[in-house]
Amino acid sequence: MPRSAAPAPGSAGHKVTLGTVRPRARNSGWYVTFNNWMVNEGRGRIFFALFLLAQLGYFVYSWWQLWTAKNLATFRSVLVYGLPTARAAANVLNLDCGIILFTVCRNLISLLRTTFLGRIVPFDKNITFHIWIAYSIVFWTLVHVVAHYFNYNNVRISLGVSAEYLSLVSGPGWTGQVISVAFFLMVTSALEAVRRKHFEIFWFTHHLFLVFFGGLLMHGSFCFIKADFGDPCRGGPTFWKFWVGSGACYLLERLWREVRGRRKTFISKIVQHPSKVCEVQIKKEGWKMEAGQYIFLSCPEVGLFEWHPFTLTSSPHEEFLSVHIRVVGDWTTKFAKRVGCRFGDPDEKDMAPPTSLPFVMVDGPYGSASEDVFDYEASILVGAGIGVTPFASILKTIWFRINNPTRPVPLKKVYFFWICRDKDAFEWFQDLLSTIEDENMDNFLEIHTYLTQKLKISEVKNILLNDGENGRDALTGLRARTHYGRPNWDQIFESIRIRHPATDVGVFFCGPKVLSRTLHASCNKWTDASEDGTRFYYGKENF
Repeated sequence: MPRSAAPAPGSAGHKVTLGTVRPRARNSGWYVTFNNWMVNEGRGRIFFALFLLAQLGYFVYSWWQLWTAKNLATFRSVLVYGLPTARAAANVLNLDCGIILFTVCRNLISLLRTTFLGRIVPFDKNITFHIWIAYSIVFWTLVHVVAHYFNYNNVRISLGVSAEYLSLVSGPGWTGQVISVAFFLMVTSALEAVRRKHFEIFWFTHHLFLVFFGGLLMHGSFCFIKADFGDPCRGGPTFWKFWVGSGACYLLERLWREVRGRRKTFISKIVQHPSKVCEVQIKKEGWKMEAGQYIFLSCPEVGLFEWHPFTLTSSPHEEFLSVHIRVVGDWTTKFAKRVGCRFGDPDEKDMAPPTSLPFVMVDGPYGSASEDVFDYEASILVGAGIGVTPFASILKTIWFRINNPTRPVPLKKVYFFWICRDKDAFEWFQDLLSTIEDENMDNFLEIHTYLTQKLKISEVKNILLNDGENGRDALTGLRARTHYGRPNWDQIFESIRIRHPATDVGVFFCGPKVLSRTLHASCNKWTDASEDGTRFYYGKENF
């Protein structure tokens, strides 16, 4: 039966029909349990299982093929099990290194996620898959290297060739050392503890991939293991066959990024917000975006080769791109001060106001999980601190679509949760939230703000004195009251499940991992894929 939201007192005429409950097949028992699992876990887990099976299957197939190859009898007599183990691991490494670049072809991924493949392949987990492949490369590299050191020792014993020569001086030896060192530096600098605090180290060190792939292309070209008959090099190096597709795709991707990033771009406005947040409004030729997308921003004057990801806070209907930058690292601090923001730091005493704004380059925008917010009948948006930025774009787009309807969308209800430690942070999007709330779109949008900071006695007294003035909250200036403390997610999800039976609800989050895990677990806990149940689909921002 149709469901409509009850109009609030004084509603000014934005009628929003919540649509009809989608009929579902009557299911029970294990089938419901399986469908519950498929909502948030199924695709990722199945994809990961297939990835592992492909690795193990290819290793076993290669090992057996090498162990039974008639033209390798001589080498097998010397190296025994070390030969098939090292070579089979190398084959899996070729496969992994051949596909890892696809996971960072952002333009290709943004395109594919909008096709039917987006319902099958978890494209929004591309960075997670990139990390999986990297750890797989670490594992198979260890297998390959250990097996070869056993091989070097066997060759030393049987043929009298120095193991040191084989491992350090020979063609496969020195290229292997270069590859291993480059990969070690790439992996260790990509660890979260390093990446978060020293992004520049991660960024520049990760470009050792040029050395890594160059070494791999050379590594198998020395005909180290010769066949007893036929082609002694058994067809020559093989890595290029695995890599040529992803390498070409990534090369085109980087060329397109450079071309697009150098289109005429300039900063049109700078706004300094509380809690060390800088809003940058940019105008760029030929740009096109969707709500919830993100860009990479470069300022050559601050960091010549550095590109940093930021979620767009502008909507597709505005004439500019905007990002809100939280000033926490070296690059963001230098950039914010270059555009005129001042935070009371000692080095700002003799710093003159800028006479011009720096040149910037923009790469993107790229798709993210938040793009799908309009595909659900109800959506829950959860932002923690500066993690609210993707939802600013979405809320602006919601406001525009409601006031300028062009086509119907499934989305009929939005629950917006903003959790902050700092009370001043609520000022970042106060005007936007007030405007949307004042539209009173037939309770289309519910705003819930949470303050987790411990307040001083004087601040509590001030809130008590001013709270409710003109029907507004003392902290946010909204009609919706601020909650103090952390949200009770079980209570929230249970309430939404009761209000939206037989409904698919999208849950979108941007913020710290700890809260992400909590929300992910809550989505799984309260999902019910039975006939009248509510399914909570979880999505998180990944750059």
